[in-house]
Amino acid sequence: MNQREFGQEAFSDEQFLAGGITLLLSGTIGFVGNIFVLIITYRILRYRRNIPTIFILFLSWTDLLTFPLIYPQSLLKYFVGVYVGDYVGCDYQGTVITLLYGISITLVLMMSVDRLLALHKPFCYERYITYDKEKVKVTAIGVGTAGLTMSLLPAFGVGRNVLHFPGTFCLFEWGAETVDGRALLYIYMTLLSIAMLTIVFCNLGVVILTWRLVRRVQGDSTLGDKESAAPKARPKSSSHVEMEMQFAKISCVAAIAFVGCWSLFLIRVTMIQAGYHFDALLDFTSIRLASLHSVLNPWFYPLLRRKYREGFWYLMTWVGHIVTCTLIAKPENTLDDIVGGTPRTKRSKNILQSEERRRSSQRFVSTSTLATEKSISTDSK
Repeated sequence: MNQREFGQEAFSDEQFLAGGITLLLSGTIGFVGNIFVLIITYRILRYRRNIPTIFILFLSWTDLLTFPLIYPQSLLKYFVGVYVGDYVGCDYQGTVITLLYGISITLVLMMSVDRLLALHKPFCYERYITYDKEKVKVTAIGVGTAGLTMSLLPAFGVGRNVLHFPGTFCLFEWGAETVDGRALLYIYMTLLSIAMLTIVFCNLGVVILTWRLVRRVQGDSTLGDKESAAPKARPKSSSHVEMEMQFAKISCVAAIAFVGCWSLFLIRVTMIQAGYHFDALLDFTSIRLASLHSVLNPWFYPLLRRKYREGFWYLMTWVGHIVTCTLIAKPENTLDDIVGGTPRTKRSKNILQSEERRRSSQRFVSTSTLATEKSISTDSK
């Protein structure tokens, strides 16, 4: 279990060390990104709760847990040369990898279907698919239970988890020869293929429907201008379209990342089942590319949504302010100001407070003047 070679070409020492360093860097980047996304998402949920934001929340939690639960055993193997846990540890790591990545793929699938329904059947979506705490709990428990059941199959004897090249991670056996091992592999690959195809088709539909929605709103706006319509009727449509565009972009980019990261893995495992030989470096590249899915996800949000972009900048500035011992200026806005949509600097707050005091003093003076005038009129009588 703790040997570097097991029938496949071994990495050189330099390649082995480079693999550990890149794994540590990618894991850290993904971990920090998901922490930032979770902080911002929880603040957003204080002001508005909708299903797409809940999907982002659960996806970030799932991707966040990959670093502390999956990476330590591989990093210890890279830098210390020991795979901790032997066969029990191998079953643990294989189970957690299958569970977390399976849930992550399921969430991307659900996000794609959600966006398609929201654009294709908007009235039914607003009526039936709304935020409900109990429904969210039931759905989360259902997805988690199904994922845990599927991921525990190799640990309970349906197939098996094995150490893969270069001896740094465990996963279900790709070249299984037993009936139960091949059946398990076919189940996993079939589910992955169905998820990939569904995500692709759903997001193609999302792109088409979003384009139609934009064209329709632009047409209505032009017609409204010609008829001198009231200006208050247009901002609402523009705001709605902008939000739909943002969520559609997130869904499509997450789908592209998913397909790009998992396609090679699906192709390689399918080729091995078809009789092709193992290719140590190519197979290693496929699984490392698949692991990047949880690293890339959190960094799409600041690229596509202004609130996440400003929130990321606020958090990075705040961390820099603390790390550099106040050499970097502290952010003037608060995170609640950013995600709440009403950013206020300290200067603007002071101006508002001064204005409020001025108005209060004016009201006091006017009240005093009125009272004085009443008393004078009473004395004259």
